Amino acid sequence: DTIDRLEDVEQALDVITQTQGQSVDAFAEQVKENRDILGQMQKNLRANVLQNLLQVVIRSDRDDNMQIEFDEIDDLITRIKKINGVEVREDKFRDMITTSGGSLSTVMDIIKNLMAEDKGGDEALFIIKDEGSVAL
Repeated sequence: DTIDRLEDVEQALDVITQTQGQSVDAFAEQVKENRDILGQMQKNLRANVLQNLLQVVIRSDRDDNMQIEFDEIDDLITRIKKINGVEVREDKFRDMITTSGGSLSTVMDIIKNLMAEDKGGDEALFIIKDEGSVAL
């Protein structure tokens, strides 16, 4: 009788262990799926920021000569600051524009390249503010 009860207890423990193992596996799968979703959301955020930055650059070329000239830089920086969730390191960005010659296509290429690679810390020109804050 005691042996039967021990066998019943052992079977019950086996069932519990299997159920817990399945629950852990299901939880691990959910964590992986959530990580993938978060990664996609961050890509979407970066794409939206890139689109907004490029539109702002184009609109800041007030005389339509395909150059961001010295007198257009302040307006460009002001417009970038108005993009929700984006901070710009003004001095670095201003230097980047002037050293590149201010060509609209060059400025846009630099922004695209910055969006493609994360630059952390002091090297960042743009900081995208979200819960994970990405520096570019």
